[in-house]
This record gives sequence, structure tokens and C-alpha cells, in this order.
Amino acid sequence: MIDINEMTVLIADDMSNMIATIRSVMKVLGYGKKFIPASNGEEAWQILKKEPVDLAILDYNMPYITGAGLLSRIREDRDLRDLPVVMVTAYAQREFVAEAAESEIDAYILKPVTVKVLGDKVLGVIKNANKPPPMVYHLQKARSFEEAGDMDAAIGEAKLAMEANPKSSRPLREIGYYYFKKDDLKQAEKWLLKAARMNSLDVFAFHYLGELYLKRDDIEEASKYFDKAMSISPRHLTRGINFGKILVQRNNIEKAVKVFDKAISLSEDALELREEIADFCIEEGAKKYSAKLLESIIKADPTRKDLLFKLGVVLEEIGKHSKALSYLTKAEKEDRDNLDIKVHIAKVYLVLDRKIRAEKGLKEILKADPKNKEAMELLKQCI
Repeated sequence: MIDINEMTVLIADDMSNMIATIRSVMKVLGYGKKFIPASNGEEAWQILKKEPVDLAILDYNMPYITGAGLLSRIREDRDLRDLPVVMVTAYAQREFVAEAAESEIDAYILKPVTVKVLGDKVLGVIKNANKPPPMVYHLQKARSFEEAGDMDAAIGEAKLAMEANPKSSRPLREIGYYYFKKDDLKQAEKWLLKAARMNSLDVFAFHYLGELYLKRDDIEEASKYFDKAMSISPRHLTRGINFGKILVQRNNIEKAVKVFDKAISLSEDALELREEIADFCIEEGAKKYSAKLLESIIKADPTRKDLLFKLGVVLEEIGKHSKALSYLTKAEKEDRDNLDIKVHIAKVYLVLDRKIRAEKGLKEILKADPKNKEAMELLKQCI
């Protein structure tokens, strides 16, 4: 049982004045005895792993780990999963409202925070934590049965949750999820589609349907549902990107590119995501798309001169030698002592039948490194 007057409260927000405001309001209300501040999601996570906390009040938009990302970690952690969480956001984003309605956010508050709203929300959250509503109670029991490996009992509890609240899609999608874990894809599909029809913003139902159709090797349907999940909530970008990576590994590059492009268009940090996908595509052989991504990063951020060499090599490998030469020579200007760059430039000159230029470069390499075997072999081609 949580004593609302004696509880320890974590307040996570990247704005120190907001932390101070929430703490002051809580003190006026007489809620909480100890308050722990955190300036970002990562710091909040480290605190939660080390210190006992009764309630977490999280800002939705925080650096390093967002409020949504932190909530996901909390709910997936066996020790923290039942922690009451109140989310604070500046405005009612569509994806946020969707998650608040059908995820395990206990309550959310729109800024500015007032004494009445915060007081009502916290009081309600603590009451529900001490005595969960029937739907939540049965879903918690279902999760315990799932962890014990008893999917039939988990399904039974989820059905009781459905009876307790027939208007929520959460129990429906959980029933579908448990059937999916049983590998009963027919029943899983039935319940997940019910959840999706009941609530067109239930991102979890759409994600599980994507997983289900992927398992059936129905790429068209899987793409449709992963795309829907990503469109509703950018929180599901990671799962969508993983789907794209699976498509690359299955050599379905065209569909993978569509998935990646969608994820990039929705990402808050598109350049970082482009680089992550580009590196993956280089490793897996989808080099044309990786070259496109690397070019877009350099164009958007000309300071990323560290990518010039990488892009030059990729272009060389896909046969775009003139373009490769352009980037490799730019890379050489930034790092004149890098012999690897010079070797690749020589290779490209040889392909372009510019042997005199290749020979000049190779001799420079051998002057700096007389035992460079690759340069020795390439020089033979210049004779």
C-alpha cells in the first residue's frame, strides 16, 4: 500500500523550473515526503534502478530517453512494472493520446500544471495503485500467468478483464497476444483484429498484427500493420525499423526501403536514424540505399566530413566510380595522411583507365609505406 502523504516521488523533466513547480504543488497538497529530481530520461532510469520510488511524474519530451521510452522500460522491468506513472505533456499529440488511452500510462496532465488537476490525478493514480480496477487487476494476473508460462490461464484472466471493461481494446489485444505466444495464429489474428477495429489508435494491436503476418511470411499485410503502428506513434519506430532490417536480410530491398523511408520521415532525429540504417545496409549488402542515405546526411550536415570516405567506398563498390572519386578526393583533403583513402582513389583511377594518376598516387603511398602490399599489386596494373 502506498501512503500518499509519506511516498517518495520521482519528478523527471529537462526544465528545472517545471520540477520545482511540481514539487511545490505536491507540497501544497501534502502529497509526498521525499522528492527526487531527474533532468532527463536516462538519469531518471538510473534513479529508478537504485532507489525505491512510489510514484513517477515524467515529462513526455525529455532528452536521451523520452517519457514514453522510459515508461516502456518501466513496464518491461519485473521490479518496476507496477510503478504508478503520471505523464506531463505540453500539448495533446495524437500519438500521446493514443498511448494514454491504450497503454499503461496511469494518468496524464496537459501543461500548465495546476493544483487541482495534479491533485486529482495523483489521488486517483494512488487509489488505483492500492486497489486496482477489475480490468487492471485481471490484466496484472494475466501477465503473471504469462511469465509463469501458463498461456491458457493468462487468456482466461484477460477474458475476465474484457468482461470487466467491454469498451477497452486492451483486453482484446492481450488475448490476441497470448494466443500469438501459444502459436495459435488463427485465434491471435481474430482477437487482434477485434482490438484494431474497436480502437483505430491501438498501436500495440497493429504492431502485434505486423508480427503475426511476418511470422506467416505475408509481407504485404505485415507492412501494412507496421506502417499503421509507426504512423500512430513514433514510439514504435524501432519495431518498424527492425521489420525493415528483416526485409533487407530476406533480400526484399524494395519494401525495406519503403519501411525505412517511412520511419525516417517520422523520426525526430532523422540524421542519426539515417546513419544507423546506412551502416546496417552496408553490412547486409544493400549498398545503393546506404549510398543514398549517406549522401543525404552529408548534404544536410556538411560538417560530417567523416562520412566522405565511407560514402566514396560504397559508391566505388556499386560501380559509380566518377561519383566515388569526387567524394574520395574530398575525404583525402580532410585527411591527407590516410593511406587507405589514397589506395581507394588509385583503384578508382585504374577502373577509369587513368593509369598515370593512379601510378602517381600509388608511388606516394609506397614512399610513406614501402611495404604496402596492396599498393605494390595495384602499381603492377599501371605498367
